[in-house]
Amino acid sequence: MTVVQAASLADATADAGDVEPHSERRIISVEELGPVLAFSDEVLSRALGDAAGSPTGEPLVDPEAFGDDHTPLLRRPEFVTTVHQVVYGLRESGLVPGLEISVLANEPDEPYAMIEVHDDARGFFHSRGTEIRKLTDDHSATGWNGVLAAARAVIALSNDLQ
Repeated sequence: MTVVQAASLADATADAGDVEPHSERRIISVEELGPVLAFSDEVLSRALGDAAGSPTGEPLVDPEAFGDDHTPLLRRPEFVTTVHQVVYGLRESGLVPGLEISVLANEPDEPYAMIEVHDDARGFFHSRGTEIRKLTDDHSATGWNGVLAAARAVIALSNDLQ
């Protein structure tokens, strides 16, 4: 397999002809990769916690529900529900278009999550699975910082699917 990166499809086609032939070559896939998504905590807070951008007039993730009680969000019983809300908020705010999550809760140890991003051009989902506890980039984050840590982890995982 040969992977060619170029600024245009014409350049990629020309560059693909410049490699050593393995056998008879043919192009079987062309994929446009978008930029890596990265947002500041301020942008995430505004997108998730601001009622103005919400279709219902309510915050997509209510900041008032996440007082700082010194218990890491990851250890709280509502962690899975919060991750669902974060995914919904990231999608509905427009920060991560096509983002979805499926949680398989039939595991004996912990739930397993599939993060999915819908590819509108080809009409299917790209997905990647992980243990639910890996959907935070700071296991000790509490309160709203825990929500932001979950958002950053979900975005990082979704970048592999864009």
